[in-house]
Amino acid sequence: MTRKSGSRSSKKERQIVDTAETLFTRHGIKRITIEEICREAGVSKMTFYKYFANKIVLVKHLHDKWTQEGFDRLDEINKMDIPFPEKMQLMFEWKEALVSKMSTEFLEDFLPIDMEIDKVLKRFLDFIVEAQRKGEIRPEIHPEFLMAVLDKLYDLARDEDLRKTYPSLIDFQRELKDFFWFGILPRPESKRE
Repeated sequence: MTRKSGSRSSKKERQIVDTAETLFTRHGIKRITIEEICREAGVSKMTFYKYFANKIVLVKHLHDKWTQEGFDRLDEINKMDIPFPEKMQLMFEWKEALVSKMSTEFLEDFLPIDMEIDKVLKRFLDFIVEAQRKGEIRPEIHPEFLMAVLDKLYDLARDEDLRKTYPSLIDFQRELKDFFWFGILPRPESKRE
């Protein structure tokens, strides 16, 4: 049985998700068993399988949860009356805070899993088009080109050998972000008051 998307979560399902999030992000996906999740969550394996077909379905659920949290944060930030670069900085800070809670083991297990990122990319494209409409980023850049670049950066983000050349995943993520937004030119200094 697979998880029913859009269904309202029960207390037991939330226990499973919260427990798995804690265990996975601390110890990695491969090391944690369904039995450990059930024991820590105080649920039976039958209850686990009522909501999730396997660990990968649960991991994808966590990805969807984090994606929705990111969308919610993006909406909050986008409503702020601040310059676009500051909005982007706030989003990156949110993402860094999320990633900083994740162990290296988790990230190494998580990144190779194929996730549905179309929804994320579509939402980001809408965000970019709106920023172009407002004059916050260059209007002559085709959104489709930006999406192609993001797609290639996503491939780079999953390149294990390249990731290992950085001291941490956060450093690697910063490099990808800075390259996307600033290219090879020096990053502009932020205005200090």
